[in-house]
Amino acid sequence: MEDKQKESLRRNLIRGEGSSVTGNSEHRSGTSIPAYTAFIPFGTLLVYHFHPIMSLRWVSLLILLKSISLFSICVNITANDPLWVMFGIWTYIIVCTPFYLNVVKAQRVMDVEKNYNRISFTNLFKMCSNAVFSDYKISLTAKIPLVTQVLVGGSILYEVFAADWIIHALAGFGIGVIALKAYKTAVKNYGYSTLVSYFRLDRLRVSGVERETGPIGFTLFSVIVVALIWEVFERAIYLTSPINAFRIGMEPSWNIIGDLVSAITGGMVAWYLVKCKLKWL
Repeated sequence: MEDKQKESLRRNLIRGEGSSVTGNSEHRSGTSIPAYTAFIPFGTLLVYHFHPIMSLRWVSLLILLKSISLFSICVNITANDPLWVMFGIWTYIIVCTPFYLNVVKAQRVMDVEKNYNRISFTNLFKMCSNAVFSDYKISLTAKIPLVTQVLVGGSILYEVFAADWIIHALAGFGIGVIALKAYKTAVKNYGYSTLVSYFRLDRLRVSGVERETGPIGFTLFSVIVVALIWEVFERAIYLTSPINAFRIGMEPSWNIIGDLVSAITGGMVAWYLVKCKLKWL
């Protein structure tokens, strides 16, 4: 009988019709507010009224980030800057995603994580991505620099010296927060030794460093990989069309090195704050 009640509750939660508890907040029954309302510019407070799944101060931060994202989209549309318009839209969507997932998919996320018994790259990726997006504190913290980036990275600071390095440092911070959460999730669910064996790192005899340097190494690795991919992306656009609508030019070597150093610095700051000061993981 108890199992049937749990199954009924789970189905109602997915449909948004039942009542459940997420954290210390209750889902209010008898509502028909669709979850995608969280993506509407002024729909957050309406959804929060029926689904108080986070504190009001975090909801206020979410509304602020959404407003800045919308403003940056409008500014870059006016400046005819398609690249940063695209980034602004993408940022707006992923800013809303944690709230959406916590309203509708909380139970589904927990079920998925419990069923990841066999380690594979697909299961590992799904588990880590679910953990990152469902943890609204980590997710919104990682998006603060991203929203700042789309605001100042487009038409506003194109001509300011070293602004590009500041943008890369902000990006590195966001990547670092996400990477650290992903690392902790993977180790918690599979264990460090299992992960080392799966990725064939045991041949390098690195298991001795386990939890001391593992988070730092993974954060650093993630930041470098993403930063290098971005540099390749910029080069590809320039080589395809030197005079491009994205206003991306060929950077000198010293500028590329500065981008990488700035991104790594941002990632390490994120690791230090989240791991040693904020301690949300």
